[in-house]
Amino acid sequence: MEEIFHETGKRNEHSSTASRQLVDTFLDLVRIDGIAGKEREVASYLERRLAALGLEWHMDRAGESFGGDCGNLVARLAGNADAPPILLGAHMDTVAPTRGLTVVHKDGRISSDGTTILGADDRAGIAIVLGVLSALVEERRPHGPIEVAFTVSEERGMHGAKALDIGALAARMGFLFDSSAACGGFVVEAPGAIAFRIVVHGLAAHAAVAPEKGVHAIQIAARAIASLPLGRLDDTGMLNVGSVHGGGAINVVPDTVEITGETRSADPMALERQIGLVRDAFERCAAEAGGSVEISLTHKYNGFRLGPDAPVVRAAARAIEGAGFELKMLGYPGGSDANVLNQRGLPTVNLGIGTQDVHSPHESMPIQSLVDGVRIGLAIVEGISRGRPEEHG
Repeated sequence: MEEIFHETGKRNEHSSTASRQLVDTFLDLVRIDGIAGKEREVASYLERRLAALGLEWHMDRAGESFGGDCGNLVARLAGNADAPPILLGAHMDTVAPTRGLTVVHKDGRISSDGTTILGADDRAGIAIVLGVLSALVEERRPHGPIEVAFTVSEERGMHGAKALDIGALAARMGFLFDSSAACGGFVVEAPGAIAFRIVVHGLAAHAAVAPEKGVHAIQIAARAIASLPLGRLDDTGMLNVGSVHGGGAINVVPDTVEITGETRSADPMALERQIGLVRDAFERCAAEAGGSVEISLTHKYNGFRLGPDAPVVRAAARAIEGAGFELKMLGYPGGSDANVLNQRGLPTVNLGIGTQDVHSPHESMPIQSLVDGVRIGLAIVEGISRGRPEEHG
């Protein structure tokens, strides 16, 4: 842990102090209860830290778009080198429960006592970004202009990223610290997602006296669901039925049942094909039985694919390899703020920070992964500052 900010094998005399500060920052953050929509206390902590580093910052009005108690926190660090501006980011919210967290710090790993989650997703990402900023400012390392976005309500649907004023950013590429991949891996492909709600209409009848007069809505739904290829379809594709609700009395042929589910794919055409399978299955089974269906779709977010020659991918890959980590470009089946930023025209990768068992009582954060995350972040910033501008788009 003492060699957190080394250059070409030479130990930085401030390494041990920086390591302790990084861990302390992470512990400060996880002890704040700040679930999606309730991030105000987290933002207040970050405002103090950013101000202490001399960064300009402001809070936008993203929270107003979904009923949250604060907006995204956007900060800027002026460059001291001729390099293109970049965006560093992480999200402020966690899933529940984090209230009453008891931290367990053992064998180089930080976890909860199992009664709550730890909230490393994405307080670890925030700590890493602050660690990068601290090193740049305090050690006067070379860097171009850096913009920082600490977003809100990522876990509830990337609401903060969707409301972020992209037009006000100068950044040409973005680097998020929010993937559970090991340090050295980063996400270049992630799926878009469409949620579906289907109401099957049958015909009620007495299940004992005249069942033949009824049209069994649950049976229609069961046949349609059974015909679907549920589960993983490829690296980033899936199809799932998540809930089935319907029926009433046990002696009545049910006339209504509601089904909800979701399908994902990084390929827009595949995503549409998968929704087509769902639609065809339910319409066919309903027609065969004499029933009908209502189908409503919600496009949650778009997918993205970044090729190896994309400037943001090249910058991340060169920095990771140059820092001595094993490089892995990943397809990941989950969504993140990177989906939204890529969709909105800011090429963005999601960097692995080594969180483990996220969203569960077994969640933990290896201290070495915090250290490595900062090393990779610094390598990216400094690599871009040394590169030729034309290499970065």
